[in-house]
Amino acid sequence: MRKRIISLALLLGLAFPAFSGELTVKPDAPSRYTVAPGDTLWGIAGRYLQSPWRWPELWRMNRDQVRNPHWIYPGNVLALDYVNGQPRLSLADGEQREVKLSPRSRPEEQDQAIASIPAEAIEPFLARPLVVDPAQFVTGPRLVAGPDERISITQGDRVYASGVTEKGTWQAYRLGKQLVDPDSKEVLGVEAVYGGDLAVDKLRPDIQTLTVRKVAGEVLVGDHLVRAPKTALVNYAPRRPDDNLRGKIIAVYQGISGAAQYSTVALNLGTRNQMAPGLVFGIYKKGNAISIVDAAGKKREAQLPTEQAGALFVYRVFDKVSYALVLDSDGAVYVGDSVAAPEEP
Repeated sequence: MRKRIISLALLLGLAFPAFSGELTVKPDAPSRYTVAPGDTLWGIAGRYLQSPWRWPELWRMNRDQVRNPHWIYPGNVLALDYVNGQPRLSLADGEQREVKLSPRSRPEEQDQAIASIPAEAIEPFLARPLVVDPAQFVTGPRLVAGPDERISITQGDRVYASGVTEKGTWQAYRLGKQLVDPDSKEVLGVEAVYGGDLAVDKLRPDIQTLTVRKVAGEVLVGDHLVRAPKTALVNYAPRRPDDNLRGKIIAVYQGISGAAQYSTVALNLGTRNQMAPGLVFGIYKKGNAISIVDAAGKKREAQLPTEQAGALFVYRVFDKVSYALVLDSDGAVYVGDSVAAPEEP
């Protein structure tokens, strides 16, 4: 009977939580809240819950809604009520959003659904970092000459490439460090170092002309070119991963030794491990080894317990690697720290 119930629930698109425990809102949670510009799903969830990743439960979301919560906008009024003793957050009665379609030079802020996490923290990274297969990467388009035979290139320079096949914006990269699984020693990919953006001026069969629009680090003759993707802000509802999904931090983006709040880190988990944007992991630090002397003066070794030291939000996923934003941490986060489903407070 239990299997039949679970199968029916999956068929209907219901999301079973991967944890147990009654959902409890904070004592000071507002009964009504008006969404403001700059709010995020994570921030609003923190007003109501000690565990913001249980946001889908509070909203009674099904799977499709969890993956695409684009219907919360600045100006919406949220109401907290209770159904069969369980808290529920929803749009207030009669609260409807009407979008007027008219020509505009740019969208207005109130017409944009709120993001899952602070947009300014991840927007620079939505199109990078890039994890590549070196063998495929080196066979693609590349810069072959700069102005006046200079190797270093600056914004506004006209440069020349080989292998570019279409107009638009391209990004310059060069091969960076290998990303290696700390346990299996498998090479999970190579992180390509972003240099800048270039726009195609003229397409020719042999040599193409481009203009450098932006230099982030440096753009050099010999850099590889990758078509710039359309950036789309990750807007998945924060949610807890399965208990058996565990991994480690394998790199801190841009080579920083320790990551802090709103730093980007790489994980040794990808789509092959069922990773997806929106998953929230706890960051766990192994306790130190200590010596304990008992009342009789006898000395013994002991290991302090592993403790959760923060949380991170996955926003970009490759086959074997994911990138995540550190949302909070007790101290610096380092390569080698473990990640797993977050603990309940």
